Amino acid sequence: MNTPSRPAARSLDWTVVRNRMAAAIEQTEALLEAAQQDCEAQYEQRSPRAAVEVPAGQNEEQTVGLVTFVLAGRQLALEIRYVCEIVSRARVSPLPGMPPHACGVYDLRGQLLPVFDLRGPVGLPRAAGIANDWAIVCGHERPEFLILSEAAPEILALSPDEIGAAEGAPVSATPWHRATTRSGTVILDGRLLLDDRRFFLDDEKITAGDETERTEFHESPTSE
Repeated sequence: MNTPSRPAARSLDWTVVRNRMAAAIEQTEALLEAAQQDCEAQYEQRSPRAAVEVPAGQNEEQTVGLVTFVLAGRQLALEIRYVCEIVSRARVSPLPGMPPHACGVYDLRGQLLPVFDLRGPVGLPRAAGIANDWAIVCGHERPEFLILSEAAPEILALSPDEIGAAEGAPVSATPWHRATTRSGTVILDGRLLLDDRRFFLDDEKITAGDETERTEFHESPTSE
């Protein structure tokens, strides 16, 4: 019985191999670049700063961009320059030992940010928990924390004539109360809000939250 002979091994053409590898790398880089551009485009769509519609006959310098949200049935607002984006169905991870107005932390594309319920700090009733269906990512140059809203936030562009000085209102006790619109929406001072020490949590406490299981958060801590 004759043993079948193996075919002679062919020499490897390394030039072809290198060309194929270069082509594969080029295709991969093109796909990654397209995915990155798509991600950035989606972020721009989520960013309220790119969605302000200026009323006809006015320019951006003649209007004030606002993001309105609802707490305890009261409509509040922040200037759009202090809002990075709006998220829906925010998954919040509760952490032990946090102040009553702190709900937990939220993973924003790998960055852990604290989440707050403003009802207590602004003097609004907290008879029931607040769902995490909607949240506003607050920050000036970068995301710093999230605040919850009981309804879908809206984006408005108002003229200065539609905004009056701060008036007596259920939230007038807070130093963040900046102004009130003709429709009764209370505008909070975003700069003071971002500088308020009540919204600074220890980095160690936030980091520890990354080790806990992320669960759907439905209720805020009850008031004292």
